[in-house]
Amino acid sequence: MNPFLNMEQHKAEFTQNDMKIYQAIMEQPEKVISLSTSDFAKEADVSQPALTRFIKMLGYLKYNDFRSDITAWSAQLNSNSQSDSLPYFERLKLLISEAEKVLDDKYMEELAQYVLSFQRIFTSGIGKSSEGAHLLHALLRKYGIFVHLVSTDELRDTADNINEDDLLILFSVSANPELMDKVVNTQAKVLLVSTSAADPYKQIIDRLVLLPYLPPHPETCSVSPVLFQILVELLDSYIAKRLAKGE
Repeated sequence: MNPFLNMEQHKAEFTQNDMKIYQAIMEQPEKVISLSTSDFAKEADVSQPALTRFIKMLGYLKYNDFRSDITAWSAQLNSNSQSDSLPYFERLKLLISEAEKVLDDKYMEELAQYVLSFQRIFTSGIGKSSEGAHLLHALLRKYGIFVHLVSTDELRDTADNINEDDLLILFSVSANPELMDKVVNTQAKVLLVSTSAADPYKQIIDRLVLLPYLPPHPETCSVSPVLFQILVELLDSYIAKRLAKGE
């Protein structure tokens, strides 16, 4: 289990104490390894029961299980970051391995069904993430699906004028405010593809596709946007299967 991705998946449920623990872990994950439960709770400025509740929310029975995953994941990252032989591809393999656990057959079937439930799809992205939007536009149009690629300059006007029967698919590694602020008033359903739980915007997001990244931060993980293209190609294949069955 990737403990960092696990935390991101639960981030929308975090209490104030949970957020303190999360921030302490992200800033210095090595302290999870070196400190006892009580000492790490003090480090995060929470009580030990609060830390225990946090661990159990993530699906762990005890702190040592969480510590083991942090240790294993950190060792794997260190091994890859210190490798002189094709570090980019080693990092990509690591990310793809984590993505496979998220984008399994059931998940992709449900995602394809969700996307196909809309007659009109609008898509946009920012920075390197926009490549996912461009690829989605190119692949889905071949099925006769209405897909409109929206530039960031046009996004606010488009978002304000589409309705609840439309789907707006956004691609952003970190749920960039420059992108998200432009859609806060939309009536359309919003599907966000990101490596961030996008807490400030969760009220406007109908569905979140949360992809893995390599700590400490998604923006410094140079291969994160590649996963967006992998997701889109996977989605294309599942949509093709559903359409072939007449679904």
